Amino acid sequence: MTRFTPLRSLMPLLGLLCLAAVSAQAQTKSTKRGVAYGYHSAEDMKALSKGISWWYNWASTPEAGAASVASSVGVSFVPMVWGGTPNADQLAASIPAGTQYLLGFNEPNFKSQARKTPSEAAALWPILEDVARRKNLKLASPAVNYCGDCVSEGGVTFTDPVVYLDAFFAKCTNCQVDYVAVHWYACDLSALKWYIGLFKKYNKPIWLTEFACGDRPHDQITLDVQKKYMTDAVTYLESEPAVFRYSWFSARNNEIPNINLLGASGQLTELGNLYVSLPAGGGTTPPPSGNKLTPVAATASSSESGGTAAANAIDGNLSTRWSSAFADPQYLQLDLGTAKKISGVRLTWEAAYGKDYQVQVSNDAAAWTTVATVVGGDGGVDDHTGLSATARYVRIYGTKRATGYGYSLFEVELFGTP
Repeated sequence: MTRFTPLRSLMPLLGLLCLAAVSAQAQTKSTKRGVAYGYHSAEDMKALSKGISWWYNWASTPEAGAASVASSVGVSFVPMVWGGTPNADQLAASIPAGTQYLLGFNEPNFKSQARKTPSEAAALWPILEDVARRKNLKLASPAVNYCGDCVSEGGVTFTDPVVYLDAFFAKCTNCQVDYVAVHWYACDLSALKWYIGLFKKYNKPIWLTEFACGDRPHDQITLDVQKKYMTDAVTYLESEPAVFRYSWFSARNNEIPNINLLGASGQLTELGNLYVSLPAGGGTTPPPSGNKLTPVAATASSSESGGTAAANAIDGNLSTRWSSAFADPQYLQLDLGTAKKISGVRLTWEAAYGKDYQVQVSNDAAAWTTVATVVGGDGGVDDHTGLSATARYVRIYGTKRATGYGYSLFEVELFGTP
């Protein structure tokens, strides 16, 4: 996450004005935050939607109640191939239209879970790749964790999740794996940071698909302990560029004390209220000052597919995105209808972010003026504040991608004076 602020914005008077404007801004919902749970009602989803952008339920289809309202409240479903031997035709048919991602096998190194050796998981992976090609999906690796009763292969017992993934990638040398999925249940922030650090060597965004405080004696896992760990962990995960997404386990569960986000249908627990209200971006980046401006149209140099059109970047829905072709340069252009005073721009990137790009403005969509330049960006949420421009058009002009994919933006928000 990067914040870019011109030097003049550091002037004391303007700083005070910005603080006043920030206090009036509504919280931006996190694109990273989700929940792992499989029995949501429609009312549950409405309650959680205040602070989450996605969920999964260890299956390839969503539960009917949640699915009936998820799109309208800005929450997207992520399917999973839990285990077994998937059938490509059946799997593809079961995944809802508009899906963007597919999660791989659940804890395959556990005998009590998906129970697959690295060789077995690698042998089945082409089935997932086939479905990903048909549905235009990105794939997350098998989701691993430390285990007790673990699978073995070639004289190795895969207690260690890194050893498992090393063996999986050795067997799956040219496989499509876009994210590394992991689980974690230790109860302190330093351990979580250490654990996430183990997986950075794969040079892929990390997707923490289960986490909570669960490795202490149950009489020591009080509500206050869970709240403290949740606050520390979410703040870190929001600000850690290597983490693509994360999901709390779980909404309702009796395995671990005091982890539930939901009580009765549609009712958040005290912990649930905390989870949906914690700031996006680790609480470090307030939104730009000024009123929010509403573009009337968005166009782009290209789109990866019909489901990733330019209009997705201005629809106010953090479960949709614009994604370009896999080449440089590319641009996304917003039309405000008439010239407006522009004081800030917020970009919420997907994992395929722009490493080098410019924010440009124009009154005729022909002659462009650069108002902000980024070199070596790190994705997440980029805020460009303290701008002083009057223009009808705003363009994000990317010159260097951070990944082999295109440029992908969940949302572009403009601030200023109507």
